[in-house]
Amino acid sequence: MSETPPERAPEGEPNRAPLPPPSEHDAVLVESAGALEELADRLATCEQVALDTEANSMHAYRERTCILQVTAEGSSAIVDVIAVERLDPLRAALDRSDVEIVLHGGDYDITVLTRDHDFRFERVFDTMIAATLLGDERVGLASLVGDHFGHTLAKRFQRADWARRPLTEDQLDYLQRDTLYLPALRAHYGDRLRQADLEEEAAIEFRRLARRRGSAPVFDPEGWRRIKGAGRLDGRGRAVLRALYLWREGQAEARDLPPFKVLGPKTMLTIAERPPRSVRSPRDVPALGDRERRRHGRALADVLRRALEAIEQGDVPSKSAGERPPPDVLKKARAKRNREERIKDWRRAEARRRGVPNAVVLPNPALSWLAETVPTDVAELAACQDIGPKRTARYGKAWVELLAR
Repeated sequence: MSETPPERAPEGEPNRAPLPPPSEHDAVLVESAGALEELADRLATCEQVALDTEANSMHAYRERTCILQVTAEGSSAIVDVIAVERLDPLRAALDRSDVEIVLHGGDYDITVLTRDHDFRFERVFDTMIAATLLGDERVGLASLVGDHFGHTLAKRFQRADWARRPLTEDQLDYLQRDTLYLPALRAHYGDRLRQADLEEEAAIEFRRLARRRGSAPVFDPEGWRRIKGAGRLDGRGRAVLRALYLWREGQAEARDLPPFKVLGPKTMLTIAERPPRSVRSPRDVPALGDRERRRHGRALADVLRRALEAIEQGDVPSKSAGERPPPDVLKKARAKRNREERIKDWRRAEARRRGVPNAVVLPNPALSWLAETVPTDVAELAACQDIGPKRTARYGKAWVELLAR
């Protein structure tokens, strides 16, 4: 089996290959059920469909799919999901084994489409995953388009509220270009994966991506513990941070805003690190900026006042959530972490030796499986779909011996 690493560009230069630009054409804007049926009929016979989505996660408490873009066989369409709502015809047209869905960074697209519209995907090709496996340093879509086509993709609408209507001409052009270049990039990266003998590794990543399923988010009242810096707070600080976190969630849901737009995590942590001894007015909360004080000052003063009263009565959250696991569970967790570190050290050395990214040698899900399962025979590796026959043949014996030590 070839040990030749993937082709590399000269140091300081992108891994560049000039590609012919795709033909320019106007995208069809789909805003009715009838137009969606026509689009689905056309896509139902296509062997390859490039796909992208836009949601409103930066602007709503509960995000939703707002736009779906497709390019296939030299034509493009932009589906206004706010106007059409039900995507059943399109879902049926793409839910087949003889069509390949081309994506770029498609984990989010698959998450929202499976969550909001019950899509299922049989075959996918992700150009970001392909570029990553090949060791390209710049793997964003704008970088790939710039490197390979010499075209600069606009970034002005990356944080747009895609639930707002009407869509402008500039927005429609922006949306179309998210899929316009994908078919050519797919062909280019398919060839490079084949030349680098990485088709099996890529296929494993694509299958895992296709299996991804999104689910509706569920609020976790203990989520404040995951805010960076929460672990170093004392009891008073934890109580204050918890109170701010719960208040923020209620405000975000009531106002249909992302929680960070109500109150940022850094501000909450700053207040919790040095909570005031008493609160009579918003001026007693110095960590608030002028804008936050105007918007939420009185409400936050009330929240902090109640939190301080609860602290006086002994209502202080423990340093860790739930009960401490029993000793045998902790021992097993430590042993697994030690095995993971040994495998990571081995992977790092092997990737350096071959001149390939770590994920080519062993993807993270497979690494976690090895550390958890601890196979004692090479034949047991077949149970892990994230390894594959080629890695098993090349490394199986080494893994078994490494874990046995």
